[in-house]
Amino acid sequence: MLDQIAMTDQTAFVVAAAIYGGSFLMGAVSLLLRRPYPRALMFALLCGGFLIQTLGLNLRGAAIKACPLGNPFEIAQFLAWSLVLLFFIIGPAFRLRLLGFFTAGLAALLSGGSFAVPAWDCPYPPGIFGGNPWIELHASLAIFSYGVFAILALISAMFLIQQHGLKKKQFKGLYQYLPSVQQLDLMARRLLITGVVVLSASLIFGAVFWLDNHDLVPIFKLSATCLLWLGYLIVLVLRLQKKLVTRRHAIATISLFLFAMATLWPVESAREPAAIPARENSLPTRP
Repeated sequence: MLDQIAMTDQTAFVVAAAIYGGSFLMGAVSLLLRRPYPRALMFALLCGGFLIQTLGLNLRGAAIKACPLGNPFEIAQFLAWSLVLLFFIIGPAFRLRLLGFFTAGLAALLSGGSFAVPAWDCPYPPGIFGGNPWIELHASLAIFSYGVFAILALISAMFLIQQHGLKKKQFKGLYQYLPSVQQLDLMARRLLITGVVVLSASLIFGAVFWLDNHDLVPIFKLSATCLLWLGYLIVLVLRLQKKLVTRRHAIATISLFLFAMATLWPVESAREPAAIPARENSLPTRP
């Protein structure tokens, strides 16, 4: 009986995506009908979805004996999980109203959208990282930095919406629940710094593996990741020099995140063929 009701990782991911989607729809209906925004309920639902998604990731990780980052489906799930985790850290601390609403929408899109293409959840050998802690740490930090950039893109979108409302002198509905543009701009700067630091650390750990395994790191993967890091670094430098601020800064960070999402699947596809040889090399040789 217990085996029949036991939750699988796929079931957990579906339930979590449904909770995220339901949370977003609930917030959207409240805003459209101009009812009080259910902030506490939104937080509670996100907690439930996060816990169930955590269960799914743990079940998947136990099955593959590694951090579940071996195919596009797992990466999308881990990215959605990182996004919600960051919301729990940032939201209550800085009281960013409506951040939960936008987080629920993007988390639902990432986690639910990963089911759109069944081939994304392609099988691969257990221990895909070959037991190498450097490359596993590199991968987890890289995807976590994408989570930072995801919530940065959400805050940038909130900034653009609020700025539009101020220009049009609209202060009701959605606009009354958004934080001030000053608060959003400050939070965006902090997130940009955090994301660049985390992605830089990921590249440093990945370089430790790359120095001894040039043939196992596809050029496209290396080029795309470094190009993304360079893009965010340039935006950060220009932001600190006050040459790229407010609206232009928001547009730049949203554009970079869209670029990251556009290259995520091709980068992962380029890595998969190299993963099997890495696994085979890690197997003990027969006498």
